[in-house]
Amino acid sequence: MENENKAVIYARVSTTRQADDGLPVESQIEHGYRKAEALEADVLRVFTDAGISGRTDERPAFREAVRYCKAYGVQYFICWSTSRFARNKLDAALYKRELEKNGTRVIYVSVDLDNRTDSGWMMESVLEIFDEHYSRQVSADTLRSMVKNARDGHFNGGRIPLGFATAEDGKRKRLVIEENEAILVRDIFALYLRGEGAKAIAVQLNTACRFNRGRKFSTNTVINMLKNQIYTGHVVFNRTNNMTGKERPQEEWIITKSHAPIIDEESFMEVQKLFGDRAPTTGGGSPHSGFVFTGLLKCGKCGAAMQIESAKGRSKYYHYYNCSANMKGTGCQVRRISASDFDDWLIDVVMDKVLSKETIASMIEDLNEIAGKWIKDRAARRTAIVAELRETESRLRNLYSVLELHGKDAPNLGDLTNRMRELKTQRDMKEEQLVRIEEEEMPKVDIGDQEIAEMTELMRELVRTTDDPKRLRTFFSSFINKVAVTENGVEIYYGSPTWIRTRDLRINSQSI
Repeated sequence: MENENKAVIYARVSTTRQADDGLPVESQIEHGYRKAEALEADVLRVFTDAGISGRTDERPAFREAVRYCKAYGVQYFICWSTSRFARNKLDAALYKRELEKNGTRVIYVSVDLDNRTDSGWMMESVLEIFDEHYSRQVSADTLRSMVKNARDGHFNGGRIPLGFATAEDGKRKRLVIEENEAILVRDIFALYLRGEGAKAIAVQLNTACRFNRGRKFSTNTVINMLKNQIYTGHVVFNRTNNMTGKERPQEEWIITKSHAPIIDEESFMEVQKLFGDRAPTTGGGSPHSGFVFTGLLKCGKCGAAMQIESAKGRSKYYHYYNCSANMKGTGCQVRRISASDFDDWLIDVVMDKVLSKETIASMIEDLNEIAGKWIKDRAARRTAIVAELRETESRLRNLYSVLELHGKDAPNLGDLTNRMRELKTQRDMKEEQLVRIEEEEMPKVDIGDQEIAEMTELMRELVRTTDDPKRLRTFFSSFINKVAVTENGVEIYYGSPTWIRTRDLRINSQSI
């Protein structure tokens, strides 16, 4: 009989090594089917992403799975763990909210928690924070390894820039100058230093049939070459924020000497100066919804939304939250508050409330309770399988006895042979189940006061250092209904979880 509940399974590994050493996709899918069976749900489809980090939402199969749940009214989105769903807390909140709007629950195979309860919601949030921290740590370790590799003169892989080739260096490779191409690179820099623009350089090269490895030059290709420090013998790391796709401030770049240069540094810096002189200037201004609490802030007097109001100073624009009714001239009073200062202040206020030591300690107690139940459950499952295994082996021994006694004259020999084959298959399956039970990892909850304090500060820091206002808005709106700005201060109206009392926080806004 077909089940009413429907499910999809999502599995992911970040690297080939993880697939080999960690939990491979096939095993994640197998466990996902068992979870669906326990939920009495039919699996409609299985989605997999391989070699893609959970810190990015550029995961085609994952996004297809989310769309599929919406289109077909799927009840359960099953994945191995919080880290397989996402290794970014704010991405996780965004997609879970989208799934929940369509009636789909996220179910984890490796940990039994119900995120519809307060304790489950908090535990899931903590696990997601640690998943993101782990992913950042892996990224940091990878970055250190790549920087060291470059400093040692080795090539980290990727597309080989025009002007270079690779040469074997033991088990690794290094960049060496390809002189025929290097002449072209030097001419591009020389033309720019003589006053030619990037577009003019591209046209001139293409007209002379001097191509980029068989392809015509574009304006952007020329610009990227002129800005690429690879031609000075250096490799640049940490230039782009992989989470947002935006370029980091130059002081955060990691630049290391790696190989022989094609362009001397003096010429390269002169080109960069020319870029600065020729670049068009633009006015300042705030990007749309560039502040965290846009949409959550309300005027405490008239109830209208607090919107961003900009003012031009001597050298820059200033941005304020103000009552939209007052901005429209409908009579409400001015409630102008510096937007950036207010965001920083209110983030700390909310984090103090939500991430208190008492809240984390309560969550740890719940984790200990889950761990205890897990141990008892595994022992019960193991006992049941051992009993079934012994019963199967006993039946096999009985059939062996019949065969030993009668040999080829045993009655119904063909039936006996088939039955022995069935029992052997059952025995092998029970033994495999025992092995899987033994390989299960117990939830680790050995966390003391010091670890709780460090965990709390880590979670706060991860939120503070997130530079994407949209992601932060998604996170805070998951448990805040609105923030009312009154004459005397600020009132925060919490929604879920219920362990934060509704409208229980009044703050004097003059302190910011």
